[in-house]
Amino acid sequence: MRPTVITVVACLLALGACGNQEDDMNQKKAETAATEARQHIDALAARVGSNPETQQDTLTSCVPGDDSSGKMPSYSVRVTVDGDSVVRLRGEIADDLAAEGWTVKPRPSGSGVGETVAFQKGATTMGASIFVDRGYASVGGSGGCVK
Repeated sequence: MRPTVITVVACLLALGACGNQEDDMNQKKAETAATEARQHIDALAARVGSNPETQQDTLTSCVPGDDSSGKMPSYSVRVTVDGDSVVRLRGEIADDLAAEGWTVKPRPSGSGVGETVAFQKGATTMGASIFVDRGYASVGGSGGCVK
């Protein structure tokens, strides 16, 4: 009887270890996606403005409340802008990113909305919203849902 109990316990421990390895692997994939997204977003922010301040840097569930849905890195910074930032974003910056394979999606602007351009390449999305009258831009995005 004892060998059966030992065998069952050993099997359960082995299964538990596999689950932890899978969780660790998924965490590493999510962290890699977050690092890559941060690099792209920081590069965009540096071109849009100066004096970056991190506003958000999180890994959340892809579906709120459902931890099994995967992890989604979300990152945003605020930068100080000048009067030429909108022209650079909609022109030179958008053109350069399009040449690098990013899909460029200018968004309509309006009162209180800011001048916004969104970019997507693979699972990574990012965008910049410039509020010239307030002197700042919000630049952020995500590395996509990682499972």
